[in-house]
Order: sequence, then C-alpha cells, then structure tokens
Amino acid sequence: MSESRKPLSPVKPSGMEIIFMFPCPFCGREVPYIAPTQPAMATCDACRRNFPIVPVDEKIIRFYKTMLENGKAAVDPDFF
Repeated sequence: MSESRKPLSPVKPSGMEIIFMFPCPFCGREVPYIAPTQPAMATCDACRRNFPIVPVDEKIIRFYKTMLENGKAAVDPDFF
C-alpha cells in the first residue's frame, strides 16, 4: 500500500559559511576551506599533500554574515 505524503515545503537557510579556495602549490587543485581565521594546514584532496594557508580577517567574515543576516537576506528579495 502506498502512503500519501504531503509535499515538503522548501527550507530556508538557518546559517551560512563562507568558503575560500586555496590553490594547492603542488598540483594546482583548488582546495575549499571554510573561512580559516587562524593559520592552518590544508590537505589537498587530489594529491594528499599538506600546505600552510593564510588566515582571513575574522572581522570581514562577521561583516558578511551581519550584512546577509546569516544567510536570510540571500533568499528574501524584500529583506532590505
């Protein structure tokens, strides 16, 4: 017997992250990393080698999240 199910309503974002792309110095692949605000080591998913990455400014990340209301403004055309 098949169940009749009510269609799901689309879900709005509950938050957001900013992803930065870092080129692997060994193979050139773009490695995604979520807003690194501290110095860190990234691992390339293609060649598996580690390399240091430069941190991003945490104030800029907070600014973007504030301006976009942590993602809500990105889906609401009447936000502003």
